[in-house]
Amino acid sequence: MSSIFTDSFPIDCDTSFNPFIEILKYLGTVFYLVIGLILHFSLLRTIFVSEKSFYKNNSFFHIYAMDSIASSLIILADILFNRLFMFVTPLCPIVGPWFFSPSYVAKFVYILGNHARFSKSVAQIFMVLNRMSCVLSPVGYNQLWKNLLPVARVFIVIVPFVGTWNLWISRTLIIPEFGGFALSYTRNVKWAALSLFQSIFILTALGFTVICTCVTLYRMVVLQERIKVAEKSLCFTSIFISITFLLVAATQILWVTCCGNDLMYAIQFIAFDTFTVGSAVIVIVVNKQLRNSIFSWKSTRVKTNSIMISVAPT
Repeated sequence: MSSIFTDSFPIDCDTSFNPFIEILKYLGTVFYLVIGLILHFSLLRTIFVSEKSFYKNNSFFHIYAMDSIASSLIILADILFNRLFMFVTPLCPIVGPWFFSPSYVAKFVYILGNHARFSKSVAQIFMVLNRMSCVLSPVGYNQLWKNLLPVARVFIVIVPFVGTWNLWISRTLIIPEFGGFALSYTRNVKWAALSLFQSIFILTALGFTVICTCVTLYRMVVLQERIKVAEKSLCFTSIFISITFLLVAATQILWVTCCGNDLMYAIQFIAFDTFTVGSAVIVIVVNKQLRNSIFSWKSTRVKTNSIMISVAPT
């Protein structure tokens, strides 16, 4: 008796794509993904290790760290699996047959990547709520988020299972894509489409983002003299990250409603890359203290040069 969970699902690799051009696409995307991964690792090391005492009471950075972990997992999956087998076309006929039959590796990568994407939507909600509460209640903000931070962490990890539960009980398989192959699945529960839950999560986060960002901007204008410079920089950080999230939301809506083609598939990748890689760039560029902590070697060198100059004989 055949079964969707045991049958082999072979695919034919599309040989019409130029391998040289496709490999260049892979190398181009990997270039900025690796930079993003290094930045995320540097941020996490700074927040949790090298400057732990400084950031331990900063709820925004701890929420962002959860987002950064999710981004790092997505980037790793893209570099080592998703983009590799999609764009390096010579690997398709060699590696593809390994995934014709059920594969725990494919299932793990597919669930991990999608779970991390859902986590970023949840983290986005908590980041904009964090900034809004900061400008609405500057006095009670720290105590409020001291109580809410553990809840936020649990939600960011657990709530994504609402979107991925059907993946756990469904068959993961490969489909032809851009001369290589990509991961997909056969729905065990027909109504519980991944795209449905992605749309729900993204639209919910979009609603929170628009409302909280508008309130934050308004209160920053009204209370600009009462908000600390450091808090202002975090507000701008949240706003800029929200802009990259809006790109993701727009492409997701277009994909679901009208434009489910290869071009929109590629644009979705670019939009989400902006969200995953761009968030790390934004945090580092906007926050001077964090930037100085990450690039401490430069500060050390400047300090050393200053000492050498000060003790030089006259």
